[in-house]
Amino acid sequence: MAAMTIATPVALAGARPLKATLSRRAVSARATPVRAAPRGALQVRAAIALDYNAETPMTYNETGKWRENFDLAAWASEVRQVEKELKAEIGEDDVDHLNKILTWANMFYYGGLAVLFATPFLTNIFSFIGGVNPIAAFMMSTAICARWTMVGHHVCHGGYNTAQSENGVVTGRFHRRTFAKGLARRISDWMDWMMPEAWDVEHNHLHHYQLGESADPDLVERNMKPLRTGNLPMILRYGQVVGLALIWKWFYYAPNTMKEMYQRREREAKKAGEDFQNPFKTGELPSTVATVAVGAFKGNFGALHETIKCFAPYALFQFAALPALGYAVGGTPMATGVLLTSILADVITNVHSFIIIATNHVGDDIYRFESETKPRTDDFYLRAVIGSANFRTGGDVNDFFHGWLNYQIEHHMFPDISMKSYQKAQPRIKAICEKHGVPYVQESVWKRLVQLADVMVGKRSMLVWERGD
Repeated sequence: MAAMTIATPVALAGARPLKATLSRRAVSARATPVRAAPRGALQVRAAIALDYNAETPMTYNETGKWRENFDLAAWASEVRQVEKELKAEIGEDDVDHLNKILTWANMFYYGGLAVLFATPFLTNIFSFIGGVNPIAAFMMSTAICARWTMVGHHVCHGGYNTAQSENGVVTGRFHRRTFAKGLARRISDWMDWMMPEAWDVEHNHLHHYQLGESADPDLVERNMKPLRTGNLPMILRYGQVVGLALIWKWFYYAPNTMKEMYQRREREAKKAGEDFQNPFKTGELPSTVATVAVGAFKGNFGALHETIKCFAPYALFQFAALPALGYAVGGTPMATGVLLTSILADVITNVHSFIIIATNHVGDDIYRFESETKPRTDDFYLRAVIGSANFRTGGDVNDFFHGWLNYQIEHHMFPDISMKSYQKAQPRIKAICEKHGVPYVQESVWKRLVQLADVMVGKRSMLVWERGD
């Protein structure tokens, strides 16, 4: 779901893909790269079809042999039938399931706060580390991650719209038209570093409907180009990956969602003949806190102003209001402990979300695309499969700690269904892919983390559809 950048861009480094799936063969050869087709329905179909175009048949590498006799239309027909059946089943049971997951998240968060405030009155076990409470920090961090990856994520995709509306009128809390919209609903529904409206543009629109393309803001291989092609020793590159995992939500992800939102507004204004300037000026590369700071140093305070507004609700609550409450309850020692515990909780939730999000669409067994496709086409469904990786699936507890991001293949095929629906969809989609010979990548999240880190530092590279991989 997300990617990041740290330094200055140069050329891409190559790396030989290795076997990492139950149905993917190791690369033994590379074909001469084929120029990407231009945008357009006919060209897109040509890029996805068995022949790259009518005059020049596609030459497949070893990893691309599965494409030779693949019947896209037949495969897609079976996939669409699954989608149709799942959407027809969404109802109050799915909302009840969502409420259960939200209850778990709330229990973790408020349970963590209870542990945090009660511990100093029961024991001084954590006093030697400044009152930092790692148990409370873990509980709070788990809840923060859950509210984003499970509640906010699936509600904002519209996964519960049919059960939360009637005749076009919103009847419940979990409808994408109203959920987390505006400051009050952001505070009550889903408060995090990201502004929900900006995240909606970056994630729900660009990432989901241009997965693995140049317009995908979360394309890891491109976003990490500076690190991949730089001159740093490999150990320092991996060190940067670790450092980024500790801070990525506020350092990279939140500012970049703002950039994408304003970039969209700039495009819309241009079409309308109006003047509008995007304050985030990083071009194709992501915006980060570092680029915002550099811009402010050069006199561009617009991006800094918008970033502060974006950060303020979450930061003020976590790092000001909670410590103030700690001070009221137990004076300076407790205020210090609460502040340090809140900081630790944020670090843990950064690492947790990095592991389960940044790993979703990267690896030497995952495709990226040099051509574009259109939403809901047969090609779109195929790209969702071969451009994504699943983790271990099944069971609410397992899925909860994976942030329900262990169903990335099904989620990118059908972004607007419920969490419960993904549990039903996964075995069916996997069986259809195996029947038609479509690579279906499913591995432990820890193995996918190795893939992610290796691509980020330039040790491995992704497959390229147009190259015949």
